[in-house]
Amino acid sequence: MDNTEIDAFYETHQALYGYLLAQREVSFANESNNNFRRSLVLAIASYFEHQVMAIMRALPLKHASGHPFICALIEQKAIAHQYHTYFEWDGSNANKFFRLFGADFRDAVKASIQADREIDASVKAFLELGDLRNRLVHLNYVTFDVDKTPEDIMSRYRLALGFIAFLRSRLLGESE
Repeated sequence: MDNTEIDAFYETHQALYGYLLAQREVSFANESNNNFRRSLVLAIASYFEHQVMAIMRALPLKHASGHPFICALIEQKAIAHQYHTYFEWDGSNANKFFRLFGADFRDAVKASIQADREIDASVKAFLELGDLRNRLVHLNYVTFDVDKTPEDIMSRYRLALGFIAFLRSRLLGESE
């Protein structure tokens, strides 16, 4: 798996955290870690939003030969300010998103996910991180306690990357 900006963000924090501990600045290290967990959730959610929106923007280029009318319509009505309406973040599946592409697509994808535990787990990790992001920003960012370690968050992130690859494969025909 390629390293992403998220991996670099995480590694920078780990270096800072390690440095603070080496300097015996345990209180600062713990505070840094608390703040980083919140920032990491937002960074991951932002990264995933960017990835899903790139897939959505590529759809008319691939399937409608980049026709400017179709691209403009999709941009205005299906993409602009719509990302957070695509998913039921506190749910356990992405069926709401898959329904956007019709019942046949939804049913086929649903069957694929039910047959593949790894993809099912990646969908759940993706939704869990999105739900965590929503709770973080809507329930007072500064006082919200992210009850996962940075390592736990990164583990969920790496698992959720499989969902992005799955979407690219199913919607754009790109290999996973």
